[in-house]
Amino acid sequence: GVQGILKKNDQGKQTLFLPEDLHLWEMMDVIEIVDHDTLARNPEKRAERANQIQELGVTFEKAGLYLSEYLPDLEEDNGKLIAQDIAREFYNYGLSLQHKEQRREDIPQESSLTEEDKTRLDEWFLGRDAYQRRMTRLGENPTEEQIEERRKKLLKVYFKALGRVGYKADGEKSWQTKAGPMERLQDIARRQITKAIETPKREMEASIFRRGVEKLVTEMKTSNWRESIREFLQKGADLDLATEKVNLYNDLEIPRLQQELAEVRESGDIAKISAKELEIAKKIQQAVSSFPYQLGANNPSEMVETQFINCVGSSILGGGLLDEVGIKYLHVDCPGHSATVLITSDGKVYWQDFTPPNGSNVNYVEVSSDMLEGNIDFSELTHIQDGGLTVEFKKWEINNKKLRVTLLRPEIGLQCHILINTGNVLVDLGRKEEAIVTYRQAISVNPKLAHPYSGLGNVLDDLGRKEEAIDAYKQAISVDPQIAHPYNGLGNALSKLGRKEEAIDAYKQAISVDPQIAHPYNGLGNVLDDLGRKEEAIDAYKQAISVDPQYAYPYNGLGNALSKLGRNEEAIVAYQQFIKLWNGDNYWTDRAKGEIEKLQKE
Repeated sequence: GVQGILKKNDQGKQTLFLPEDLHLWEMMDVIEIVDHDTLARNPEKRAERANQIQELGVTFEKAGLYLSEYLPDLEEDNGKLIAQDIAREFYNYGLSLQHKEQRREDIPQESSLTEEDKTRLDEWFLGRDAYQRRMTRLGENPTEEQIEERRKKLLKVYFKALGRVGYKADGEKSWQTKAGPMERLQDIARRQITKAIETPKREMEASIFRRGVEKLVTEMKTSNWRESIREFLQKGADLDLATEKVNLYNDLEIPRLQQELAEVRESGDIAKISAKELEIAKKIQQAVSSFPYQLGANNPSEMVETQFINCVGSSILGGGLLDEVGIKYLHVDCPGHSATVLITSDGKVYWQDFTPPNGSNVNYVEVSSDMLEGNIDFSELTHIQDGGLTVEFKKWEINNKKLRVTLLRPEIGLQCHILINTGNVLVDLGRKEEAIVTYRQAISVNPKLAHPYSGLGNVLDDLGRKEEAIDAYKQAISVDPQIAHPYNGLGNALSKLGRKEEAIDAYKQAISVDPQIAHPYNGLGNVLDDLGRKEEAIDAYKQAISVDPQYAYPYNGLGNALSKLGRNEEAIVAYQQFIKLWNGDNYWTDRAKGEIEKLQKE
């Protein structure tokens, strides 16, 4: 059971302990207990997630029974062995989610699956679209016998494919992979099954995240709470009342705002409803953006304690307060920043930034379709898929440049952003194995976001696991081919493996995607220099410097290439600039100084 997992400390607050060998049914209990506290103000939702896991357990149990029923129809080959194993594992997994039963090696021979159950499971295995395409070939109103024969045929093909060795090879470009039909089917099956199996763990982590947000929303004090308490005490209020008054939730009078919005919504006047939503959102934004900014401050408990927030933390707090009032919004994942978009009842969309003033100053910008590339249907934003929607602003307010962002459901987007940030911090602390786990958690939450794959590739590359790093970069690129960093990371990994021409392709693609990033030019210069193509290397280094004159690396590479061509004076200038800008290991500045001394003697 979960005895000992949730304990109350001296202040009466619960501390969560999660042992590494936590069983599936214990995860279920954790979800139930945590959501029971988190959703105290919404009791009708307390059991919602736990019930979904319970339903998933029923699906897995039925999937095991379903496969067991059709095993006799499969050919005696490796595919049938896979089907037997999957049937047994699915059946036991389903039981463990529902009944807390011990593992069983045998599956009951008699199943009570209905035709509706079987159809749902067909779609579950093959994917809804693929299943529907195959069934349309039977024409209108197929008989039960025709459907059953089609089912048996599909299962035979499915497991025969899973039992074969798939074809997989490098594509024409270094970031591409060619896969045969068997490999593609196997990959789809792996991803679908893995996603389903990892659901309880994801939901447990999501319930803990929701608990953190609830704690933040209900316990965060106003930004000037110390002065306010002093003022209340001077007016004769007791300490308890004064403390209650400086709670941000109470200071904003969230229940009153809820009631006001509910009353306006009863009128049915969309214009008035939307105006009220915008008014309340701006009030919340003003309060949240008044907190002091601190890099890395996005842990709810620490935010309550320290009163510092960063862009992710402000999105969590501001978004949580919007949720309390019942106003729709989405999380915005963009390069180096976190924001939200507000969606009012009239279908208007506003860029909404809760970041304190020393972050972005663009707090509210109405987003119109002509500001975006392509044809974006704003009505889709209210029913956005788990993977999110990527949009590109033609010119953004801050720098008048293109801005590419992904809009995500808040719980998914914010969890991902926190996990990615955590992975980055762990890398900086040298805790790279933990960073790998964290990036993979982010991928599990949203496998259609490129950044965690890219971060995973970077840390694997640092650990010398080049082939795994290359796979991670390719995954990032397949998810979103319009982000430059994975191509750059891929180029680095390929270069270290001696695959120089492929590395050149990767760097050039990174530059093609975003010519305003200096790193790919520098990497390209290094590879060209290694290949003896000094003049081309010099051009690449100079391009890196023109993009970012404060980036130290290309000056060192430029000095190396120039010195090898006998252009000593130019090389000395490059090395001197490198020494001026470099703030890393002294080895490199000492080396550059040594090179300067040698060149001056020639």
